[in-house]
Amino acid sequence: SFFTHLATGRHILEHGFPTGDVYSFTAPGQRWVVQSWLVSVVYAALDRTVGLVGIRAFTALLAGIIAACVWVLTRPAKGLVARLAISVVVLALGATIWSPRPLMVGLVLLGATLLVAERRMPPWLLLPAFWLWVNSHGSFPLGLLVLGCLAVGSRLDGERRPDELRPLAWAVGGTVLGAVNPLGPVLLTFPVGLLKRQDSLRAVVEWQSPSFGEDYGRIFLVLVLMAVAALVRRPSWRSAVPFAVFLAAGLLATRNLPVAALVMTPVIARGAEGLGTLTGDLRNRATAVLAALVVVVGGAAITQRLSEPDLDLRDFPVDAVSWMDQQGLVGPDVRVAHSDVVGNYLELVLGDRANVFSDDRVDMYPQPVVDDELSLIRATPAWRSVLDRWDIDVVLWERGAPVTQFLADSPDWRLAYADQRWVVYERR
Repeated sequence: SFFTHLATGRHILEHGFPTGDVYSFTAPGQRWVVQSWLVSVVYAALDRTVGLVGIRAFTALLAGIIAACVWVLTRPAKGLVARLAISVVVLALGATIWSPRPLMVGLVLLGATLLVAERRMPPWLLLPAFWLWVNSHGSFPLGLLVLGCLAVGSRLDGERRPDELRPLAWAVGGTVLGAVNPLGPVLLTFPVGLLKRQDSLRAVVEWQSPSFGEDYGRIFLVLVLMAVAALVRRPSWRSAVPFAVFLAAGLLATRNLPVAALVMTPVIARGAEGLGTLTGDLRNRATAVLAALVVVVGGAAITQRLSEPDLDLRDFPVDAVSWMDQQGLVGPDVRVAHSDVVGNYLELVLGDRANVFSDDRVDMYPQPVVDDELSLIRATPAWRSVLDRWDIDVVLWERGAPVTQFLADSPDWRLAYADQRWVVYERR
């Protein structure tokens, strides 16, 4: 979805804020809430001034801030080895899931919220933080949720007036202030509207339960075991309530795993207090050597990443789209059927000319459009009627997919292009 965020930022800088869809022929003019407008504008501004490397640097900065938040949140553990162990697991999970998307801004602001709750930052900072969060990503209700969970936990622990109530009041104020934006109060209700689209969300991988056969799933299980051990060692409702709520959120949807990992960080740190004698004092020789090693490894990793291309397009039909453009098979006058990720790529390279069948904006597309895309992906018996109903001229799909087998056998379609991964079929 980064491609569409960047394309939308470019559109806003050139034409202003869209209120209806500007990319597709299946939902032209459909009401579209550009919920992450602020990050999209930042992406486009960086691209316009310094190029894509500016967006890479911005993403790296966000990742660095998240890492710093994680490190500070481990402070209750005190022991250097315990803090490093917690940080490594949390950041390893992030490394498997983080990507240049507005969620990164949401994770930074969630980290700031947790730092305020742990009395590492003043509560009033949540006023501008939540305004920024509302205008950057739809995950802002999770910040309110974690403060509420901590307040409930503190109350159960016996505090008559939990300290978290003051940060929660500032956060609520920042959320309400978030309605002051170019799109208006609709941003405050966007998350509710999105969650109502369960029929569409069930088809999206990141909204499905995590797979524990994947690396991120196994790392998350390690994190859960660490949190359970911490709660057994130092039980408290203030740790248990947010742990239980965000564990459930992580088990419900893969996209919630990095959020749950941040919330669990101080829970594990409090339970790890007193483990180990080595502290973070750089005057200690072992600590100094370890810090130097971290700096060297981090510098090497950054240097290696900077040597890579700004965009990794190996999974996208670069050559196929280039050929189609030369043949006049893309643009406003041609209807191309494709999967959602291809739609995001077309929006990146063609902008308003993309004329896509679909992309990953499941919050915007009407359910019948989502169902039609799924019919093509799954090659259901309705695939032919979908292509006819939308007057599709060209089909761009991954080679070997079920629907391409049907196209190959159909007298109505001819193979016009093929490479190692992608095929283009044109209606006869």
